[in-house]
Parts: sequence; structure tokens; C-alpha cells
Amino acid sequence: MACGRWRRIGFVALVLALALPAQQTAAPAAPNFDVVSIRPMPPNAPPVRRERDFTPILPGGQYVDSRTNLLRMIAMAYDMNANVSPDRQVLGLWAKNQSYAVAAKPADGFPALSPRENQKQVRLMLRSMLADRFHLQLHTETRQESIYKLERSNGGVKLKEVDPPQPPERETPVGAAMAGDGGIRMVANKSTMATLASTLQLLTGRPVVDATGLMGYYDFDVRWSGPEPRDGQTPERQFGGPELVGLLISNLQTQFGLRLTKATGPVEYWVVDHVEQPEGN
Repeated sequence: MACGRWRRIGFVALVLALALPAQQTAAPAAPNFDVVSIRPMPPNAPPVRRERDFTPILPGGQYVDSRTNLLRMIAMAYDMNANVSPDRQVLGLWAKNQSYAVAAKPADGFPALSPRENQKQVRLMLRSMLADRFHLQLHTETRQESIYKLERSNGGVKLKEVDPPQPPERETPVGAAMAGDGGIRMVANKSTMATLASTLQLLTGRPVVDATGLMGYYDFDVRWSGPEPRDGQTPERQFGGPELVGLLISNLQTQFGLRLTKATGPVEYWVVDHVEQPEGN
């Protein structure tokens, strides 16, 4: 009898378990700023000088920028490639030239985080702010488009590998600047092929994928002069222009042992579905 009783109890318990709805765990709420100030800037507002390492993300979960716009805030919130203009990554956005002074901070008690974790949290809070104050809605699309692949040339890589950065050292971006004669200078300090590809993306105006397979770190400081001017006229060069791309392709192969080859590959875009002027403070 005892055995039968336990069977009946077990059967009733099973029926009750099936009849009751499954308990659901609520998704954690997205982090938010506690205080946000957004002030539209007049078109004739003076320009703002920035240091090279400027970032609006500050310790303690703060976001402060005396002059920014929707494009830059979206690019920051969604961690877009810093070496590609947000104008090329974000589609369907109005008022690209409207500037804002923005200051946002979290509630008291925001935890002390490492720089990387602090940046991650601020990006998430910035997404929430854009959705709340600008009613921003967007989605991503991946399209097959023309790209470049950064590959090893047949003669082998000519760059000398260096020791990886040791804390507090860190990998640095590959710097690039155009000279008045149409040439270009590129400087790297313990940089990787991935960061080189990122800078080449800025210079060529087209996505560049690191397909070298090289995982080391490299130093270099090169100055590549443009061709002799014709009729005393130095050709006007610009990022993505054919003269600059040709200069890069030629010198990367002869001096670095690398090559840029044309290909087709996936390119990600952020498409704005809806956005409004920000609500008042």
C-alpha cells in the first residue's frame, strides 16, 4: 500500500508540474544613465580642439562631450570601427550636421571598473540614452561589397617582428598622415596586422580584411613620397583617391612584403529605422 501511495503522490505532483506555467527569469534591465543633459549647439558655435587620445567615456560610468552629433554617438554606442567614417557605416540618418553638448552620468554607487569594463558599460548606457531621448531604432544589415584583402606577397614579409607590449604598455594604432607633396607617412609601435588593416581601411576608403595570418607585433616608421609632379602641379590626393591607393599598393609590396588585393566580402551597416529630435532635459 505504501508503494501505491507514493506512486499516486508522484503522479499528482507530475500533473501539477505540467499544469503550472514554467517560471521565467526576467532578462536583466539594460544599464541607464541617471542624469542626462543634451543641449543643441548653434551652427555658428566655435570648433572644439581635441587631443589625439580624446574620449568622451570617462571613469565612473560618465559620458561627456562638449560637441558631438548623432553619427558619433551611434558609432560610439555600437563600437564601430574608429578608422571608418560613421557616415559610411550608418545609413538613413537625418540631421548629420546638428551638434549637441552632452553630459551623462550614472546613479550614485556605480562600481569602480577597469577601463575596458567601464567603456563597455558606458556604451550600453549610451544605447539606452539614444533609445530614450532620440527614440532611436536601428538594425544591422550585411551586404556583399568590394573590399581589399591584406595578404603576404610571394617574396615574404619584410617587416621585423618585435616583442609584444608588456603592461602598462599596450598596442598602439598605426598612425598615418598625408604630406603636402602627395606622399604619406605611416608609424607603428608594437602594432599588429589587424591594426594596420584598420588604418589602411581609412586610407583606401574601402573595408580591408587582415588575411595575412600574422599574429605578431611590429614597429615601423616609413615615409613614402608621391610621384614627381607633372607640369609643376602636385596632384591633389585624398583618402580613398586612386593616387593614394596606388601609392599604398606599390610600397606595401616593395617595402613591407604585403599586398592589397581586390575582393568581395561582407560589409556590416547600421540602418536607422526611426529617430527624432531629442526631448528636453
